[in-house]
Amino acid sequence: MKANYFISFIFLTAIIFPTYSLAAQANHLKFCHEDENAFPWVFSENDQTKGLDIRLIRLVEKEINIPIQLISLPWKRCLEFMKTNQVDGAFAASFKQERLAMGVYPVNKRAELAKEKRIHMSSYSLYLPLKSKLEWNGYNFKNLKGKISAQLGFSIIDKLTMLGASVREVKGPERALRDILSKRTIGAAIQTERANYFLNQSSTFKSQIKKHAITLVEKPYYLMLSFKITKNHPELSTLIWNTIEKVRNSQEMEALSKDFWETMEPKF
Repeated sequence: MKANYFISFIFLTAIIFPTYSLAAQANHLKFCHEDENAFPWVFSENDQTKGLDIRLIRLVEKEINIPIQLISLPWKRCLEFMKTNQVDGAFAASFKQERLAMGVYPVNKRAELAKEKRIHMSSYSLYLPLKSKLEWNGYNFKNLKGKISAQLGFSIIDKLTMLGASVREVKGPERALRDILSKRTIGAAIQTERANYFLNQSSTFKSQIKKHAITLVEKPYYLMLSFKITKNHPELSTLIWNTIEKVRNSQEMEALSKDFWETMEPKF
């Protein structure tokens, strides 16, 4: 990704500053996340929002000592709320150039995307009917004869279009997989962890759909912050992103992740 030339000047607000006591600057933060099942990062179970990203944000909340309210919204609306400063941040967002008009990504002193400040890494994979002749070699498609389903507003759509695919945009990974079964599309490009979750939960999906062995793309995902908070509280913004890195690499997060997967294990 050639981030050097298209990172706009708005990122200068995120260049690293010394951290101070920030409680006086902001006594409450509001972040939004997608309302669809994004296992293992964010998902709903027994009317509770859970996931590894939720656990990470709660550790950040404890570390910076500022309450964080989490709001579940459709992804496009979540980004719009950030753009209009109705929330202080949105997660988890991969890099898209058009999102530079919606909020701020963490950057380093060279004004490049600071991948070390990511919330997590995630990949997209191609899901196909068992007898599909569609091929993917990591660079190009072969036997591409039909549309590919992808989630509405997700960054993989740009890559699919660039590769010459026609895309049917749908709401949620489950609907994208159902498109395959109904033959609306010849395949689906979905975040790997999310699609695998649905395949393992459904014998219908698992018996009729396969995951292509070669990943479509792998990329970092970030907490983006609003223009308002990065302008009014640049030190707090930097502290939040630095704390994400610290917490993500901490023994406490490692223990929480281990506990999460042990809790989820009976589901599979």
